[in-house]
Amino acid sequence: MSRPIRPLTSLLLVEERLLEADYFVRLMRRRRDVGFGYCLNAFLSASRSVTFLIQKEMARVPAFKTWWSEQQQKMSRDEGMRFFLELRNYSQKEGRISLVGVRCGAGSCSRWSHRFAGTDNRVPAVLLHRDVVDCCVEHIAKLAKVVLDCTERFPFHTCPRMALSRKGVRKLGLSIQDLAGALGFDTRWADAAAGIPLEQQLRVLQDHVDGLDTMKLKQLARRRQGSRNKSHEADPFGEELCRAIVDQLEDKRTVSAPNVAGELLLRSWTGSRR
Repeated sequence: MSRPIRPLTSLLLVEERLLEADYFVRLMRRRRDVGFGYCLNAFLSASRSVTFLIQKEMARVPAFKTWWSEQQQKMSRDEGMRFFLELRNYSQKEGRISLVGVRCGAGSCSRWSHRFAGTDNRVPAVLLHRDVVDCCVEHIAKLAKVVLDCTERFPFHTCPRMALSRKGVRKLGLSIQDLAGALGFDTRWADAAAGIPLEQQLRVLQDHVDGLDTMKLKQLARRRQGSRNKSHEADPFGEELCRAIVDQLEDKRTVSAPNVAGELLLRSWTGSRR
């Protein structure tokens, strides 16, 4: 009776979801119509699945449960990460996410900027009055850091290419037959390659698997919000109008755009007379 094949674990699908979330953020930068909301929903879904998939893939890895519990505590203390988690749940189960959009700048340099406001959960101070795309970029960076931390703590369980090394084989307690079977080879392949040095056999197997792109993950983890707010300098009124509407929505007050605009015009005129 042959023994069961032990599958290799990896975070390749987790990496794919992170890149998918980043893809939708890039689309959001170019959308100013209803498509912006569609891309935001897709981003929330992809980014939320990152932590789900980490837990699913690593569930049977020794010491992972303790390590993950520590990560969950860190993430729960991060107001921004907690907000995005709740936002995804709201998007999936409740309805459309409330956003405030304002056009900034003039002519060919103009663009639309969106802010979170008016959804059931209040926007935390760390995200309030900030561009939605910038907030999403920052969230991806935090998730990428969690993935990188996981790869550093469990290198041979997270990257197949690392597992298919002499050190990985020894750490995981796998034989060449185990590895061949996990990759879909006939287990007799190892018997046929018995005369070949182990290093060479492992290199052959490595050619048939993908490895994590740690350089790409590090790039995502280093990304910060862009200089998108500079255009507000050319249109301070638009920025003030946006802030006023966000504040009213967050205070759960009914927004009257004409009244808000009137108040800002009066304030601007009064200031110019001083």
